[in-house]
Amino acid sequence: MSDPIGHLVEFIEKNRVELGLVVAAKKNRLNLLTPAGRQASLALSRVLLMTPASMGVDASRAAQQDYLQQTQQRREELAGQVDVAELWELVHEEEEPLPLKDLAELAFGPSLEQDQVSATLRALFNERTHFRLAGNQFLPFSQEQLEAKAIQAQREAERQAQVDQAVEFLKGLPAEGPCPEPPAELAAQLTDLLVHQEDSPTVKLAKEVVAGAEIGGPKDLLALLVRLGVLPPHANLELLRQGFSAEFPPEVMAQAKALDPAQAGPERTDLTGLDTFTIDGAFTTDFDDALSFEPQDDGGATLGVHITDAGAIMPLTGPLEDEARSRGTSLYLPDDRLPMLPPALSEDQLSLRQGEVRPALSVLARLDPEGRLIDYRLERSLIQVHQRLTYDETDGMLESDERMKGMHRLCHALRQRRLDAGAYFLPLPEVLVGVDPATQEVWVRRVDRNGPSREMVAETAILGNWLFALFLADSGAPALYRIQNKPSEPIEERDPSDIYHHFKQRRLLNRVDITTKPGLHSSLGIHPYTHATSPIRRYLDLVMQRQIGSVLCGGQPLYSKNQLKELAMEVDPTVRRAMKVRQARQRYWLLTWLKARQDQAHPAVVMERQMRRWQLLLTDIMMLVSIPLNQGKDLAPGMEVDLAIERIDPFDDILRVKLA
Repeated sequence: MSDPIGHLVEFIEKNRVELGLVVAAKKNRLNLLTPAGRQASLALSRVLLMTPASMGVDASRAAQQDYLQQTQQRREELAGQVDVAELWELVHEEEEPLPLKDLAELAFGPSLEQDQVSATLRALFNERTHFRLAGNQFLPFSQEQLEAKAIQAQREAERQAQVDQAVEFLKGLPAEGPCPEPPAELAAQLTDLLVHQEDSPTVKLAKEVVAGAEIGGPKDLLALLVRLGVLPPHANLELLRQGFSAEFPPEVMAQAKALDPAQAGPERTDLTGLDTFTIDGAFTTDFDDALSFEPQDDGGATLGVHITDAGAIMPLTGPLEDEARSRGTSLYLPDDRLPMLPPALSEDQLSLRQGEVRPALSVLARLDPEGRLIDYRLERSLIQVHQRLTYDETDGMLESDERMKGMHRLCHALRQRRLDAGAYFLPLPEVLVGVDPATQEVWVRRVDRNGPSREMVAETAILGNWLFALFLADSGAPALYRIQNKPSEPIEERDPSDIYHHFKQRRLLNRVDITTKPGLHSSLGIHPYTHATSPIRRYLDLVMQRQIGSVLCGGQPLYSKNQLKELAMEVDPTVRRAMKVRQARQRYWLLTWLKARQDQAHPAVVMERQMRRWQLLLTDIMMLVSIPLNQGKDLAPGMEVDLAIERIDPFDDILRVKLA
């Protein structure tokens, strides 16, 4: 090309056509002066149009700038005369890009001026509905493309109107006092943004509304949704994020209400005369297991574990079954309860409530005084719970009630036999967290898992699950077993009060796997082992109970090995998500409890040194925290210290501590 110095060039900058005067050129770059008086460097490949200038580069900078401004204004005015739609009508059947000069001749006639060519460039680029830029030429959109763009433009206009209306509504809210009810669609969009953030299907629109209404960050958005009555002050965002709901669909509720425990079949052993009882927490409302204890003269006893026979009542297909499988487990939270089955079943028709006759799957184990199994039998039974006991009540009965005293002694013998078989006992306190529904006040209670009543409940559940697994293994029926490989390092047990040691030792344990092949559960010292004692709380327990029931009746197993594998693979991710919700909610309320006590010192034990930090365990609430190394130069693992809270925010999951 000829020397470009002294020419006008047009190029795209920040999504618009810009003008420049070439004042110098070197290789493939041009130095420009813009109408704003700015100097710029431009790659030659970016030039869309180059025309001679009527002013030399020797003129003053002020004159050049004035000339550029006048030229730009003239060309913009001429661009307004270009009827782009009419131009498109003339050429829209063309399938190849068209030179700019040809389009300018159609717009202005054959006697073209340079300003008219520039005006055509500006008009086509700015309008963008009928043509698209292809290099330095323009390609007309097809009729179909034009119609699609028109629809898109209409949708965009509607979307913008929606944003404007939402912003107007939010900006019009009173500074204090009651707020009007928000439009349902707006409430859903803002909630989705808060819960799902970038994964929200309407994230772009919701972000525009939040920005336009100057709401602020996520915490401000929650405060707004609370003011509008859309969410409660302590909304469980993780629960919403994971898609769990406390509500059951109408068709599930209808099927649940139609079920009747009396339909569990006539072929049942009547054990209603057996003295059975439940031991649970004070706030438990769904009772899936009951116990019985019949002492023998030789010091042994028949220990009964009676599980509500949900498998005999629950239909194998239908909305209720689909819902139970999709939930996978009951979810117990400090401030909420999400049962796997509707309360009409889990808290009534299938619950082993005191005084009610219920169908059950009973395992009756005859044990000698040392806890050795003499024999056992499984029964499809009818039971009637005579007494509902809490853990505290049961502990209080151990001194005066001979039955409870004998049962505790035998359960302790069962525990010792598991210990002799290689079980590990690494008890850690359990932290119970609750929230007063009226005041939202948090209470925290640390419970000793080694308490007598809790030991009895744990040992009878382990006994029941072991014998259920043994029954299935002996019968050759497919089953889901729980196995745990032995740890790679020896486990060393110490005094139960040594929290530091037991916490460290627990990290050596392998995960528990679900498999169709029986094997050792190393930490329990049991072989084989399954889960079938909580059929109204855990779906896979329900599946195993059905399998046991079908074999016990002399029929074929309901589930094949492949079906069991598929069910386990389907349910396991859901259960993991539920546990994630539970852990997040427990932590939220523990941080809320700590926040109310942030001026106090909190006991902790030093766990280990990690890179540049010390890890510690807050022993009152069994929560791990960390501090920088420079705060604790004299610390050592196992040392007991007091910690002070530096910063705490339950919403953002922030807890920073320091040595008190």
